Amino acid sequence: MKKKQPRIIIWDIETSEMIVKSWGLWNQNHSHKSIVQDWNIICISWKVLGKKKVHTLSLDFNKSRSNDYDLCKDMRDILVTANALVHHNGNAFDLKKFNARLIYHSIDPLPPIICIDTLKEARKIAKFSSNRLDYLGTHLGLGAKLETGGQGLWDGIRDGDPTSLRLMIKYCEQDVRLLENVYLKLRGYMKSHPNLTLDTDNITCPKCDSTRKHRYGTRRTASGAIRQQYKCQDCYGYYTLRSSEKEKPRTQN
Repeated sequence: MKKKQPRIIIWDIETSEMIVKSWGLWNQNHSHKSIVQDWNIICISWKVLGKKKVHTLSLDFNKSRSNDYDLCKDMRDILVTANALVHHNGNAFDLKKFNARLIYHSIDPLPPIICIDTLKEARKIAKFSSNRLDYLGTHLGLGAKLETGGQGLWDGIRDGDPTSLRLMIKYCEQDVRLLENVYLKLRGYMKSHPNLTLDTDNITCPKCDSTRKHRYGTRRTASGAIRQQYKCQDCYGYYTLRSSEKEKPRTQN
């Protein structure tokens, strides 16, 4: 019987610009009454960890240049199937922006879902020169973000240009691929990674659910208990058995 894996969804969103009335270009503060056209979601790209295909939901310019109801509703139905979400600065941006559109469209809220924010994790575990996704990707030899071409891309989106939309989707999908690589690179170093184990019959790594491990001495817990420590042979993270767990005896050939 094939071992069930946790369903981890890696995702990224792209939003449109706001158009506001302004009296100047320098050091301006605008009230909500200055908004001529508010922002909306352009596209959302996502993939399941370990799967090859990257999926995208986007605006349909044949219907509307700004109505993101359908893509938000469809994306919500996808996100609720996840055991965990992975995003970069998603706790502060992607998830909150998405929630703002769910509320606007009166779409049911997301249930509680475990979120792993690689920006927050990078800040907690290391002191990189930059924690931006593009820097982490290039610095760690994992890839890079695509160039957007600057303001012209967003102008094209606003004007309903199909070529601009295709380029935006390509940009968003590359972000998801890069994010997956960065997450996998950082995962073993994370100290607060949630326990995603679905296998209750075997001792598995709480970070990646792998059964491949070797003993790595013992560790004293905060309560003073001494427990067997393991090192995962897939994500290279360390873990100990919970007090309720017992390692199955080794079989001899």
